[in-house]
Amino acid sequence: MEKLEAALDKEVKSYLKDIKETKELKALISGEIEKDTYIKFLRTFYLIEFLSQRAVNMASVYLEEKDPYLSKKFHACAVGELGHAEIALKDLKDMDEDVENPFENELVKEYDKFLQNGAEDFPISILGHSYLFENVSAILFPESSELDFPSKFIEVHAKEDPGHSLAIKRTVRNIEEKLDEKEIDMIIQFSKKSGDYLLKLFETA
Repeated sequence: MEKLEAALDKEVKSYLKDIKETKELKALISGEIEKDTYIKFLRTFYLIEFLSQRAVNMASVYLEEKDPYLSKKFHACAVGELGHAEIALKDLKDMDEDVENPFENELVKEYDKFLQNGAEDFPISILGHSYLFENVSAILFPESSELDFPSKFIEVHAKEDPGHSLAIKRTVRNIEEKLDEKEIDMIIQFSKKSGDYLLKLFETA
């Protein structure tokens, strides 16, 4: 049976292969990006951090008695995600942009429901969501060129996410022996769907 870390690493590699070919991401990494497209990225970054902190916080609550170790990890992650959402919002405000109530967006509500259901039905599935995005950003953001726009969000992630990637890998290694094949597959499928939701979110941001 393939271990969870190896399976998730395949998902990260596949996701990176797909998104790196998009003209928008190429523009972001090169630093030669138009303002409107960059604003779409910032709005997406804000939304994913906002939704992620809600999801990992809920997973932490549901695991508090069953798995105190993972519950504490999720709680710490939720605090960090909320702080990162605020950084994205600050970058937007520095560009005289603002973010409407996230739940006015029907896709945001749908994505949030998906994450919240995952946190309630099988809390460990949220680990697949977090692993995908932590590891993708740990690779992408350090490659980013300097931008002409407020970019504290990208700078912070370029500096911090390689460490976050190592931390979540350690967490996965500490729990994967307790998971059976079905549970590993559930986590992988959850990460796939979450990754798809993020791409849709970018289109509506």
